[in-house]
Amino acid sequence: MPDEYLGYLVDLPGYGYASVARDAKEQWADILGDYLRHRSSLAGIVLLVDIRRGVTDMDRRLADWIAPSGKGVLALLTKADKLPYGQRMNAVFAVTKQLADIGQLQTIPFSATARLGLEEATKQIENWISPKVVP
Repeated sequence: MPDEYLGYLVDLPGYGYASVARDAKEQWADILGDYLRHRSSLAGIVLLVDIRRGVTDMDRRLADWIAPSGKGVLALLTKADKLPYGQRMNAVFAVTKQLADIGQLQTIPFSATARLGLEEATKQIENWISPKVVP
């Protein structure tokens, strides 16, 4: 593996649940929307969705910005260990249906503590960063 970086995983911390004024969130929304639509170096987007809440208004708004970009999206349904298998699969189906207009969408139930979906998410992210690394 070369010493140079193949890509970066960038976090937008607290965007959906930050304790800030609504006006500040609206400013962030404008900046974020522009970034997601026009940043040509973006290889893919990881969207974290709480599996117990499903797609929120903010998630839908993000999806609306992402869809025209044609970028691949990995929707990680977090806290998947909190639901039994059947409910987990129903949630995956529901989120996939709600975000279908994104196009290149992969939906994975995910739990860091239970290590659910970790391998699949890692492969997708590595493939975006360096397609030659992942078969």
